[in-house]
Amino acid sequence: MNRILLVFSFLILHISPKGFAQNDKFKGETFLFQDLKTRDAIVIEHDSVYYKNSPLQFQKLRHTEYPEIISRYISHNINGKNYFTHCGCGPVLEWRNDSLVRIDNSFLHQNQFGAATFVYKNEIYYFGGYGLFTFKNILTKYIFKSKEWMAIQTFGSEFPSLRRDANHIISGDDLYIFGGSSENPNDYYYGKIPSDNIVWKLNLKTMTWNKEGVYKTNIKTDEGYFNFQHKNKMYMISRSADNKFYEIDIANNSIKKYNLPSYLNIKSCYFDKNSEELVVLHFLSTIAKSKVIRLKLNPILINPILTETFISNPYEKWYYALSTLAVLSLIFYLFYKTKNKNSIINNKSIVFDNNTKQLKFKGKNIDAFDTNELKIIIHLIRNQSEYIPINSLNNLFEQENLSENYSSTTKRRENTLNAIITKLSLITGYNESEIILYRKNPDDKRMKEIKLKDHLIRVK
Repeated sequence: MNRILLVFSFLILHISPKGFAQNDKFKGETFLFQDLKTRDAIVIEHDSVYYKNSPLQFQKLRHTEYPEIISRYISHNINGKNYFTHCGCGPVLEWRNDSLVRIDNSFLHQNQFGAATFVYKNEIYYFGGYGLFTFKNILTKYIFKSKEWMAIQTFGSEFPSLRRDANHIISGDDLYIFGGSSENPNDYYYGKIPSDNIVWKLNLKTMTWNKEGVYKTNIKTDEGYFNFQHKNKMYMISRSADNKFYEIDIANNSIKKYNLPSYLNIKSCYFDKNSEELVVLHFLSTIAKSKVIRLKLNPILINPILTETFISNPYEKWYYALSTLAVLSLIFYLFYKTKNKNSIINNKSIVFDNNTKQLKFKGKNIDAFDTNELKIIIHLIRNQSEYIPINSLNNLFEQENLSENYSSTTKRRENTLNAIITKLSLITGYNESEIILYRKNPDDKRMKEIKLKDHLIRVK
């Protein structure tokens, strides 16, 4: 009876004037979000047109230039404004007067695909992700004042393993992370495996990590989910065709599973907090088009088909054993640290092939640098045994644009050098302060000199 009622409710909502009309279908690349000012559902199609409901309207999309297509961006709601960040981190857009406006001074990082993205105290954060050949467990934040991204230092005796597609919950000042995919050590090039079954908690005031325990549910947490929160509960919708739908209640330590309509093929979605509706961009596979439909949340949550305890905590029982093991591990690490120093350095080193002029990391070509960046890197490699005047880098740009004044050339040099430092830091894992060393010339203190960190790049 409840299932019949659910289907009937869905049909009523489907033809509701609040939603898009029955024949409103969208093809190709589409992007769905809610305009926070008007509360309208917005669909952007092919970066050129957009549609909104209440009532249905069609308009040409006005926008400034931004990298890639809008469907590669993630929507964020802050203080009644819509922001969009690239799924690999970097570019930031704002929805302003029915237009997309780029507002950042960053670049296309391509370093945190599949990151857990969230808003805390009106700031945008990325945790983990994959990019530049490695899985990550880093935390980055967008700084609205400087219009740049910044790595945030975290603390703790242990840290979450490297992963992408992690699920996350914000509860007060705490971030909970679990699931996702990690690197498969037995399949270097393409392999990934489910991450550990540990629930990690990061206190966002102290930036300290703690293990909360393990989850024993049968959820496949590595397959990727649409996440949203409502009334301190977190909801997960599977991206696969089975439409698994879960509710996680941290306060009561429970997880419940529900059924969604079997015909749903969710391309993207968001939760409308005002109407308490799940707004879905539904993919019609038979005609390769999509349409917007609305589902009331409450009817879905009537009868869970499964209820379980979410977190169990085995760590207290083994605390002293683990502490002893940690001490022994530390002794073992210190004993072999010196012996394995060169091996560790080589593992974090970039290789420069002098014949092909190609940079490689862990056997894979690096294509993250533009022409000017490569000029500077090669110049530093050729002089990496000694400090060189930083002004010598200006010549690499002056040959390119003879009409440019010294101040403009210097500014371009600094911007390019900063981009190089950021990218090399992301690739190797070294801190940005370790990438390039600075000093004053011993004979002329007015002259600034630089050199690459020793062993950062090996010439082959």
